[in-house]
This record gives sequence, structure tokens and C-alpha cells, in this order.
Amino acid sequence: MPQLSIIDLMNNNINFYLYTNIAAVILLVGILICSLALENFTFKKISLKHLTVMALFAACSAVLTGITAKIPILGNIRLALGDWILFLIGLIFGPICGVISAISTDTLMAVILPSPYGYHAGYMFGKSLLAFAGALVYLTRSNKRILLKVIVLYSTAYIFQSLFLNQIWMMSWAGVAAWADLLFKLFKLPIVLPIYITITYLAYIPIRKLLEGWNNEYVWCFKSEYKTRNLDY
Repeated sequence: MPQLSIIDLMNNNINFYLYTNIAAVILLVGILICSLALENFTFKKISLKHLTVMALFAACSAVLTGITAKIPILGNIRLALGDWILFLIGLIFGPICGVISAISTDTLMAVILPSPYGYHAGYMFGKSLLAFAGALVYLTRSNKRILLKVIVLYSTAYIFQSLFLNQIWMMSWAGVAAWADLLFKLFKLPIVLPIYITITYLAYIPIRKLLEGWNNEYVWCFKSEYKTRNLDY
């Protein structure tokens, strides 16, 4: 069986990098369309207040992730203590705000903390997926079992992103060796996931209380209250 030369391996990595980036962009467009569909293809519910809070949260997410990403926990495994904020934005303000914030956060991080391996759109999709999952907590307008929904949706999105998608994006520069740290991620999972979920829910409770004063602004997590008032959303 003929062995591949170094040039062939480099070409294969470049092709894989291009293909996975194209796939990630397609997935990103798809999740953005789904977000628009959930909000009836309108941006009218996004006010200046929304944009201000989204910008603040996105900046905090980028800074927290950038700081903690430099601290190794186990081997090459690092925490991402800013991504939970994206789930929180989706949970409170809905899918469009969540996905836009995820795109903005990843773009900001790519500018201020560029990866030595180059940019990959897959990580932007991963952040958008987490934000979109947060919005699904209130998909049915129900205010019941919110914590359970947060646990299930956050866990599902995070596990899919961390254990599957990120490994594929990493193959662009590491090849099949990208799966070498999967065992460490499995070890880290039951430790960090409860931390992320707990922080998210504890932050959600006071923020939701503060947003009750937004009487003239649409807020996704108050969908049931808007229905009671017979408002069109």
C-alpha cells in the first residue's frame, strides 16, 4: 500500500479544511433561517435595548472565553466560561438575538484572539447552536420545568458541540489525531457541564426579574405573559 507524501497530507488537510468550512457556513445559514422562522421572519422585536444588552453580553462572553481558554485544565483541555452566556441570551431574548450574539462573539474573538491554526467557521456554528438551544426552552410558551429544560437542552447542545463537532473542525489541522483528546473531554464532561448549567440558571433568575420592567419591549422568555395580554408576537 503506497504511503502518502508530506505534500499529499498537506493537500488533504487543506481540502478537508475547505470542505468543513463550507459545511459549517451552510449549517450556520440553516440555523439562522430556523431562528427567523421561529420569530415569523421579522426583526421588529429587536429594539435598541435588546442590541445594547446583546452587545454587553457578547463582549463578556468573548472576554471570559478568551481568558479561561489560556488556562489548561487537563492536557490540551480548557474551559470555555463564556459560552454559557450565549445560551442565556437565547433563553431570554430568543433565537435571533442568540444566534446574532454568537456570530458577533466568535467574530470578536477571531479578531482579538486569533487561533494559531487559522479561523474555522465551525466554531461559530457551535456557539450559534448553543444559543439556539437556549431559545428552545421557551419554544412552547410554558413556564413549567424550566430548570429541567435548561439541563436537557444545554447538555444536548454542549455534548454535540464539544464531543463531536469540535473534533471534526480540529481535524482540519490535526488530522485523526484530533480525536486523541476525546477521552480527556469525556472525563471533563461530568465536571464542567453541571458548572455551566448552574451558572446559567442562577444568572437567568435575577436577569428575568430585572427584565419585568421592560413593559414596552418584547422579551422571549415572557411569551406566556404576552399571550395572556393578547399581544401579537
